[in-house]
Amino acid sequence: MRTTIALCLLLSVVAIGCGPDDGRAKVYPVSGKVTVKGQPAAGARVVFYPTAADAVEKKLPSPAGETDDSGQFKLMSYKPDDGAAEGEYKVAIIWLEPPPANATGIFDQKDRLGGRYSNPEKSKLTAHVEKGGGEIPAFDLQQ
Repeated sequence: MRTTIALCLLLSVVAIGCGPDDGRAKVYPVSGKVTVKGQPAAGARVVFYPTAADAVEKKLPSPAGETDDSGQFKLMSYKPDDGAAEGEYKVAIIWLEPPPANATGIFDQKDRLGGRYSNPEKSKLTAHVEKGGGEIPAFDLQQ
C-alpha cells in the first residue's frame, strides 16, 4: 500500500514537471519555398534568426529547414516540422554543391550562391511568421 501511494506521488510530480509550460516558445507550422532564378533550389539550408530584442530572454529558437526537390521547406525549432515562433526574422540561406559521386571522407562543398545569402545581417532576406504559422512568401534568389 505504501509503495502504491509513493509511486502515485512520484508519477504526479513527474507529470506536473512535464506540463505544457516547459520554457519553450510557442511555435506554429511554417513552410516556404526557395528558388534560384525561378528554379527550385533542392537541398538549400534555410535558417530564420529572430530579430526581437528579447529573443534570448524569451528563449526564441532559430528555426531551420532544408528544401526538397521542389524547393519547398518546413521549419523546425524543436522537432521536425514543428515550425517557428510568431515574429520577425532575418533569414540566411546556403546552397551547397552536392558531394562528388562516391565521395568519402572530408571534402569542400562550395556555396552555389557564393555566400551572398549566408549571413543574416547582410542577406537582406526577412520573413514574418504570423500567429498560427502558414506559408512564407517564396525566396527567389539570384545566383
